Amino acid sequence: MRPFLHTLRESQDGQAVVELALVLPVLLLVLLGIVDFGRAVNYWNNQTHLANVAARYAAVGGTGGTCKGTDYSTGHALTEYVLCEAGVDSKELAEGKESTGVTEKVKVCVSIPKATVGESVTVKVTAQYTWLPFFKFAETTTTLAGTATMRLEQVPASGEASVATTTAECP
Repeated sequence: MRPFLHTLRESQDGQAVVELALVLPVLLLVLLGIVDFGRAVNYWNNQTHLANVAARYAAVGGTGGTCKGTDYSTGHALTEYVLCEAGVDSKELAEGKESTGVTEKVKVCVSIPKATVGESVTVKVTAQYTWLPFFKFAETTTTLAGTATMRLEQVPASGEASVATTTAECP
């Protein structure tokens, strides 16, 4: 019996398996964190693009272009056009899907403080992002925001490009 116990004590056959079992959860958490961070940066980049497009249309006095076969240049609010464009770039931003981290659809805030040529128009596109949504025990929410400011080139028609904003909607 003694030689068997001595062999068992000196053997290192299962050491690699035990080390892998200890390190694997940490490695998976780091890997999933990197992927989630990349996804959040992608959403932020999409929001900045949407804000840029909306600021450009607001600066030239328009309400939007054509999106998914619908002409948003007349009779529509600029926010409707931006939400349509969000659906083209990222369906999660347009609709909000909790499993992807974006908990609700984006909010679009257009601010034209003084509607005179040369003044600035600012557009802010925001969305709530939940980090690592598949880990329910460690949910942390961050507001991702894309902002663009441009010089007003043409005074917008009454109410077309400006949106009544409240502090609840537009932080």
